Amino acid sequence: MLLEDGPAASNPEAVEKLIFCSGKVYYDLAKTRRERGLDEKIAINRIEQITPFPFDRVESEATKYSNAKVVWCQEEHKNMGGWSYVEPCILTALKHTRKVSYAGRQTAPSTATGNKYQHITELQTLLNDAMNVEQTTMKVPV
Repeated sequence: MLLEDGPAASNPEAVEKLIFCSGKVYYDLAKTRRERGLDEKIAINRIEQITPFPFDRVESEATKYSNAKVVWCQEEHKNMGGWSYVEPCILTALKHTRKVSYAGRQTAPSTATGNKYQHITELQTLLNDAMNVEQTTMKVPV
């Protein structure tokens, strides 16, 4: 498992989102995070091998980023990638004390859209979902 080693690792209390992923989507996530200036708000961990599942490492990373929302991100469609396997594994590693969200393509009957524009649109949507950091600051009424 490749652990976050950037600015987010230096200040884990400030991290708002902890993303677990596997494969090539890691590079798209890292590039988008850097371009949007979210290096201190989003931690990305790449699970190199999902079986056997690294329960202990996922648990330690989730403990380290205890204030962060936990997300699994994959480039494959929801019904074709690792989501259905890793969701219960991550929940077990978290001892069911936190939720895990999904960021990726929606379910589909085929592995590819066959349309480059649609593929790029879906990729942008999954990156936007993964990089969305909810505003936690509240404005005080005057």
